[in-house]
Amino acid sequence: MAALILPTGLPAVKTLRREGIAVVEGESPVPFAEGVEPLTIALVNIMPDKPTTEVQFGRLLAGADRPVRVVLVLPDGYTPQTTAPGHVERFYRRWSEIDRYELDGIVITGAPVEHLAFSVVRYWTGMSAIFNWVSEARLPAMHVCWAAMAALWHDHGVPKQDLGEKRFGVFPHVPLTFRSPIMHGAPLPLDMPVSRWAEVRLSDLPIDGSVRPLALAPVSGLGMAEDPERRAIYLLNHPEYDADTLDREYERDRARGIRVTRPDPARTAARSWEPTGRALFRNWLTELGRLDLRDRPLGMLELLLRIQTQGGASMGGASMACSETRH
Repeated sequence: MAALILPTGLPAVKTLRREGIAVVEGESPVPFAEGVEPLTIALVNIMPDKPTTEVQFGRLLAGADRPVRVVLVLPDGYTPQTTAPGHVERFYRRWSEIDRYELDGIVITGAPVEHLAFSVVRYWTGMSAIFNWVSEARLPAMHVCWAAMAALWHDHGVPKQDLGEKRFGVFPHVPLTFRSPIMHGAPLPLDMPVSRWAEVRLSDLPIDGSVRPLALAPVSGLGMAEDPERRAIYLLNHPEYDADTLDREYERDRARGIRVTRPDPARTAARSWEPTGRALFRNWLTELGRLDLRDRPLGMLELLLRIQTQGGASMGGASMACSETRH
């Protein structure tokens, strides 16, 4: 497990270190092999409890064989309602403020707005700007829960279908293929927590095959799909959840008068979905590390700049230098 690079002073640092994860703060030297650059991942965090979500995705992003630098991002037009303003101001930046060309990938979290039409979500314009750029740049993306539904709608016009009641619990999923790199070595069954009021149906996926279903549960339906051309993963569930997350959501919903079924205590206590989450994110990060510089946003421009600074080195030599730097 390689180092995770987080903003200096982020509360998640202490929590992850207590769990044995190597965390580097800010721009401190990275304790890793010389000549290996970190992957830079934007975490667009639109979950209500941002500090907890930072820890949860920090665990998954720490599973790579190379360092991962996390940039905490909010969509333009999004105003957090339940996180301390000081935390947001200190650790987060708006999408329009970051250097997007430094990114190797992006993770966009879920949000408790799946009961709303996409167009009335107050920060939909900001989300659309992210989806537009990510799609045009072919930046590898991991869309989670509501973000997966939103991206499928934005990219392919795939509708989300209201369920009428909350689909809730831990559900075993069946892999539909192991050919996709993200499925390599995935455990069986693929346990994943589900907590949503809507779904995406197999029958609504594009008939041209541009979106491939990857995992399906008999009860909870489609769990994961991908668009290889866009380098997009649509993960409709929550492999990042803590062991007690579903239990806390259950008690919260019951207190609000919402009828939900208590999740299986054996599965939640054992966090049976942890191997699934670790395998999926490890595979995803491994694939990011294999991308050639020329496959990154404005990669060819960066290559030309390197050639110029090297005094007219050949394209082949520059490509080799890039490969040695990034692998």
